Amino acid sequence: MLILHHYWPSPFAHKIRMAFGLANLDWLSVEIPRVPPKPLLTPLTAGYRRTPVLQIGADVYCDTQNIARALGEQGAQQTLFPDLSGTQALVLSDWIDQQLFPLAARVVITSALDTAPPEFVKDRGDLYFGSDWSVEQLKADFGGVVMQLNAGLYTLNASFAGRDVKSSDLSYADVAVAFLCWFLRGRWERGSEVLSAYPKLCEIESAVCALGHGSDTALDAEAALQIAHDAEPESAIGVLVPSEFTVGQQITIQPFIASSDPAVQGTLRFLDQTRVSIDHVHPMVGRIAVHFPVLGYQIRPL
Repeated sequence: MLILHHYWPSPFAHKIRMAFGLANLDWLSVEIPRVPPKPLLTPLTAGYRRTPVLQIGADVYCDTQNIARALGEQGAQQTLFPDLSGTQALVLSDWIDQQLFPLAARVVITSALDTAPPEFVKDRGDLYFGSDWSVEQLKADFGGVVMQLNAGLYTLNASFAGRDVKSSDLSYADVAVAFLCWFLRGRWERGSEVLSAYPKLCEIESAVCALGHGSDTALDAEAALQIAHDAEPESAIGVLVPSEFTVGQQITIQPFIASSDPAVQGTLRFLDQTRVSIDHVHPMVGRIAVHFPVLGYQIRPL
């Protein structure tokens, strides 16, 4: 069973929920806090704090790109990545995540500086911008950031020119577009106005959102931890690429960006060109495997 640890307003969690809808999946919903501490999540993740996290028994998948791959491996390959489009869809999704979403987040946070709870602004500022960000700099940069965001939206919209958007043709690439539009429309007072200049993006957003988010059932966090405790990891073991790393070696993994994310630590379980996995032990969950993407994460030996 798919267990999603998330909170409902989270844009990246919404991205995975829309993927559930596209694939028409049943899943269990565990709600987690919006800001740390997250005492009923981090035992599952070796300390990783971002949202969402996908749990399948004693295997735990972090980062939406990695979660999308895992959903494909669990049987949703054809619906999320039809006609062998997996690589292209993940490349587009990564471009949106790395280029456009940081601009959108900067716009949204800057616009909310005077209205959002200070602890939330501080947490997200440290997470997205690193520890040396300032309110003054965000405000000074705002106009230029909006210009960059519009340039990205223009390019994205143009890339779909001539496409007839049909629900039967949607893929995870469309989910990535819809999640960005959903975030801007719902969190920025000018979001709908700005998006109206990009009709193809709005068309994709509407088609994806119409599919819903699959069928969810609420699950207590304690019950999810017990499921992990009672299971054993079923994922592969081995190093499948030329590497300085070996199975059983102690390593750390950390997002390769300026942020407040802590490094996670564990015993290397698996490594290939796209995924790195560690074995992690915690009294609340026993032995579990925690999986991360290689791209965007720095792996270091201890």
